[in-house]
Amino acid sequence: MKLLKQILIFLAFTGAIFGIFTIATRQKPELNTDALAAANHEQIIKEIDSDWSNLSDWDEETYNRQLTKVAQSLNAGVINDVDNRTLRDRINKSAYTKCVDAMEREFGRADCDDAKLTINYDGLQIVQMNEPGLSSNDRIMEVSKIYNLYKRVIAFNNRSFNMSPAFSGSTGSWNSWTDHQDRIFRQLDDLLSDSRFARIKGINNVKKIYDTSRKVADSRTQFYNRLQSDACAYFNNEISQYRQQAMNAEDDDPALHNRKSELLDRVSNVRIKLANNERYLPGNHTINARMRDITKEISSL
Repeated sequence: MKLLKQILIFLAFTGAIFGIFTIATRQKPELNTDALAAANHEQIIKEIDSDWSNLSDWDEETYNRQLTKVAQSLNAGVINDVDNRTLRDRINKSAYTKCVDAMEREFGRADCDDAKLTINYDGLQIVQMNEPGLSSNDRIMEVSKIYNLYKRVIAFNNRSFNMSPAFSGSTGSWNSWTDHQDRIFRQLDDLLSDSRFARIKGINNVKKIYDTSRKVADSRTQFYNRLQSDACAYFNNEISQYRQQAMNAEDDDPALHNRKSELLDRVSNVRIKLANNERYLPGNHTINARMRDITKEISSL
């Protein structure tokens, strides 16, 4: 009887503990994961917007940090897959918008900062690598085309238009300045006629394109001066050799006569090519007069 009483007491005690535990468990509030995800989503959006609003240009550290935080939040379960996609889109849009705005800002400044243009253009390439679909974005495409035109103009303005004649007396040939100048002005026309040139024409380094004609004229003068110098040096050397040969030859030496004829043909060929091929040779340049003098000197040998 005593044993039965003890058993009953034990069962009652155990039941009471179980009841208390059950009630406590049922009253414990459940974790609202959806609400938690929404809260984290909104907080990250605020941080993304705040970070980029405080920047004036692309910043790779900010971009990478934001992407890392979103990835970590997804792995920790505090955001879901939909939130992850939305937040990554938000980061990419904030980043490329900052880059495009910064580049357009520089295009509108006379003292355009080439380094900042490069930084922001490079930022656009990084964003597009992470989000290939942005390659067809209208703003990105437009600002990239303007940037490429800008780089072409700057490269053109930084070019030297000097060219060596590379004169060859034996063949009477040289590099044509006419072809060279025609190529330069075709490139100039191509740049100036681009519909996007108006977007960059106020930049000081771009305005140097209007100095092209003067630069070409200076280079043209140098070219023809060098051509005259090389041609005269060649024919003077040939005349000197002819005279040395004539000192040791008979007056009617056929080899000597042939050499004189060849020299006359060569200088005549140079004069014809100057007249027919060099359309931009200044009329007052002395090369024509020098070739006439050399012709007379050879004829008198």
